[in-house]
Amino acid sequence: MKHILTNTTKIAAIGAFAFSLLAGSALAEVYKVTSIAPGMSPFVVNTAISKVVNKHVDGVDFQVRATGAATKHFVDAANGSVDFLFGSPTINWLLVNHIGPYKKFKNGPELEKNVGMIFSYQIGPYHYVTRADSGIETLADLKGKKVFAGPPGGAAKGVVLGALKAASGLVAEDMDIQSFGFDAAIQAFQDDKIDVIVLPTNVPSPSIQQFALTKKIRILDVDISKMPDRAAIGGTFNEITPGAYGKNHVNTTATRTHGAIVNFSAGMHVDEDVVYKVTKAIWENLGEIQETAIWMPSTINKERGLEFIAGRLHPGAERYYKEMGWKIIEPMVYKPKK
Repeated sequence: MKHILTNTTKIAAIGAFAFSLLAGSALAEVYKVTSIAPGMSPFVVNTAISKVVNKHVDGVDFQVRATGAATKHFVDAANGSVDFLFGSPTINWLLVNHIGPYKKFKNGPELEKNVGMIFSYQIGPYHYVTRADSGIETLADLKGKKVFAGPPGGAAKGVVLGALKAASGLVAEDMDIQSFGFDAAIQAFQDDKIDVIVLPTNVPSPSIQQFALTKKIRILDVDISKMPDRAAIGGTFNEITPGAYGKNHVNTTATRTHGAIVNFSAGMHVDEDVVYKVTKAIWENLGEIQETAIWMPSTINKERGLEFIAGRLHPGAERYYKEMGWKIIEPMVYKPKK
């Protein structure tokens, strides 16, 4: 028997299909996920997680927003206007002690308690990048130069300025510090409008690969022996191999620099069951996350997922890890300096 659809029947069928899509969409609750700029490691991580969650967790719809500084995202999550986020132990410490972008806050310790970690990972080495023909060969040469150290009010900027002071003696007033977000700074360096850009990102970084397509670049060495131990806030020491960015990467020896352990977190207002399902989806579909970038398997993995717990685990994540028998280390608890 042939099934014949009249125009009226076709319209009704299409309408029913469209309604079913809308109904299915309506059943999924939207969760705001924040990150820093595209091309940076946290954006790649959060985007990969979002794809996995949207595919494997029923009723949950992750939407990634990559604008603004991570320091603001943390406070937004603490206040309940952001759900999942890129976090950093440095931010916990700054907020608790009312330092940097939080110096006018009165309730930092209370806000810090409103965010719980899901897992940790390495953000990658801080790349201090300049054009090979800029005449800049060491950090000391940055005096008077246009330097992007990080977004205004961002944790990365404080880390970089602290590293520059420790390794070279230069302070912000010695340089022409540029006030950009990551996106604008990347474009400004590409257009030769600034002399040095500092980006914390895993190797190979898409943004730095793009620089090396059109110009010869040098990555400046940071004398990490002069830097203080930052282990309490997730600080690490790293190296970038020569030629990591191809023939236009002119370094012939390994470049010393610093890095950090960061994390994927959630506001404590997010339901425990939702975070449990998200955590489960991440680790049960790890291969899908790892295939998104060449550096991902060595960055997001079960061996390093709980190597540093900043503040606390979110109860939903903690429940998953206990059920699966993971070893949960003592969290690094941040208290105001007396």
